[in-house]
Amino acid sequence: MRNLTAFVAVAEKKSFVQAATQLHLSQPAITAQIQRLEQELGLLLFDRNRRSVRTTAAGETFLVGARATLATAAEAALAAQRVAMQQTERLRFGFPPSVSREIVPSIMTEFHKRYPHVKLDLFSFHTSITVTELQKESLDLGFVRLPVEAKGLDIVPVHHEPLVLCLPKDHPLCTAPQVAIADLRHERFIMYGRKWAPGFYDRITDRCLEAGFSPIVSNEIDEMYVAPALVAAGEGIAILPKMVITSPIRNVIVRELMIPDPCSELGIATRTLDHSPMIRTAVSISRAVCQRFSVN
Repeated sequence: MRNLTAFVAVAEKKSFVQAATQLHLSQPAITAQIQRLEQELGLLLFDRNRRSVRTTAAGETFLVGARATLATAAEAALAAQRVAMQQTERLRFGFPPSVSREIVPSIMTEFHKRYPHVKLDLFSFHTSITVTELQKESLDLGFVRLPVEAKGLDIVPVHHEPLVLCLPKDHPLCTAPQVAIADLRHERFIMYGRKWAPGFYDRITDRCLEAGFSPIVSNEIDEMYVAPALVAAGEGIAILPKMVITSPIRNVIVRELMIPDPCSELGIATRTLDHSPMIRTAVSISRAVCQRFSVN
């Protein structure tokens, strides 16, 4: 590319001296580059004498291609820079609605302290959609409800908290400080839909099966924050991550649930082959924030 640049400069200036000045090089350096180019091509590109320099017929033909090659290289460099700029200046982050009240705002605050010039594009997606969008490269990273296994993704657990039981205020189990999973065998369950977070759904179902019954699912919802309202209306009971119940809810009683592996977990998912420094930083910030909100 340096040789081509030198050749075009000499051809346009019709002078080795002026070409050297334009490229901030010495005249011997320009002369050496042209000689190397002519040796590689096996032909003369310039007719030279003490008074003038002009391209040969072969040089005129080569000049057209040389200009096109340099222009293509410049366009390729600009295109790569534009892509790199988008990757570093914009980050696409997916998360389930249930983490939008505390965790996500805290991550945004910490991230913008360090990188005020970077735009965070936030997408409220269910776990299954976040996984799909990551695999399609439409997201850069995202929170998922565990357990999750997905091809081409790295998933790191970052947050855990207790599962709690939501009961209607007049339910007989409200008098107990703790409720065993076996006590729910005849209850109607309001469940976060399996198609949105299959691992989370199956974990609750498996605990019921281990207690000797299959849960009666009266409602499958696509938003966890809807569940307490349905419980208050007498539609059934719900097992939810504690973060969903951030304050007392009218006509709903929350009780500790005695259950094997009684925690809900969130993970951060990224593409396995994506090692962008910006994404690694975002993951690090997310982990630090999540540790503050994790509950044993």
